[in-house]
Amino acid sequence: MTGSEAPPRVALAILRLAPAGGLEQHALRLAATLASRGAAVTLVTTRAPGTKPEGVALDLIAARGASNHGRLAAFARDAARAVAGRFDVAVVCHAVPGFDVVFCADPSRAAPGGLRGWLPRYATYARLEREAFGPERLGRALLLSSAQLEGFVRNDHAPPERMFLLPPTVDRLRAGPAAPGERSAARTTFGLSDDVPAWLWTGLQAHTKGLDRALAALATAADARLLVVGLDPAGRGGRRMARLAARLGVANRVRWLGFVSDEELRAVFAAADLLVHPSRADVTGTVILEAMAAGLAVITTAVCGYGEHVTAADAGVVLPEPFSAAALAAAVAATPERRAAWSANALAYTRRDTLFTGIERAAELIMAARRRPASGA
Repeated sequence: MTGSEAPPRVALAILRLAPAGGLEQHALRLAATLASRGAAVTLVTTRAPGTKPEGVALDLIAARGASNHGRLAAFARDAARAVAGRFDVAVVCHAVPGFDVVFCADPSRAAPGGLRGWLPRYATYARLEREAFGPERLGRALLLSSAQLEGFVRNDHAPPERMFLLPPTVDRLRAGPAAPGERSAARTTFGLSDDVPAWLWTGLQAHTKGLDRALAALATAADARLLVVGLDPAGRGGRRMARLAARLGVANRVRWLGFVSDEELRAVFAAADLLVHPSRADVTGTVILEAMAAGLAVITTAVCGYGEHVTAADAGVVLPEPFSAAALAAAVAATPERRAAWSANALAYTRRDTLFTGIERAAELIMAARRRPASGA
């Protein structure tokens, strides 16, 4: 961009900007990165973030609809209408039509199995996705995992040449090994003695991210403690998991930390020995690489896109599908020496810069998608 050239106007649409969601954090980082590259960025959303990136404008539109799928369908229409003709490039963070670029963290949902395809929820998601990724509609799609890309090509006949697989999107500010003395201080904060294995589970969706599986595994490991981050202990999911912990007899070995700041999350990573992430569905599982960069061994499932990095690094165990509770129990029972080897391997593997460049690459592709004026205009 030359000194006389107007900054490109970029719209970045996302249904809502809740404080703890992974997609929401990606959107805020992407907006800040685009602004740092000289773009005039406007966030289009129904819910403002707690802290807006500096230099980024905000366009709030009303939320409509009585269900999650209804709200997404209404937002897709309203946001596409709101950005029409106002921007050089319009980006949306959902698999919905009407935008130049789709930055998508969802798996393909255009071919739900069994009877689910007849349910309004899945039928709506499938319709929106087909309209967004169809060969005649798709502009440019930025995706986070190879399995995700393959799903859109298979289910929607999306043109591969318009789809771009991003490097991992780990935030350097949320990743890194503990400083000398930081681990000891963190473990003291959470009431952990040096000889007690500390597991970490983090997420907003208890069932999807397998917290029930982690609690069941905890019941097989009498000396371990579990730190639970992200899940609201007072919410419906948090209360349900607390009841499960009580039934399993592990309630006194679980610390329910709720939503934590980046600084507090660093302390949690420093205190923990092992990330237990037995997810039922996860396009990537960014926390896997965040944990590895902090020196944690990882136990996860094959459904997580970033599980491939655990295998490549020999930094833990990726449990095959179908899931086996016995296999999880065996994995978390690894000896301290084995966990230490996994930890060292994780730190060595995550020194590579490419694991942190996904958002920067997305910004490059968005800037390159800018509409050019017609000749003679």
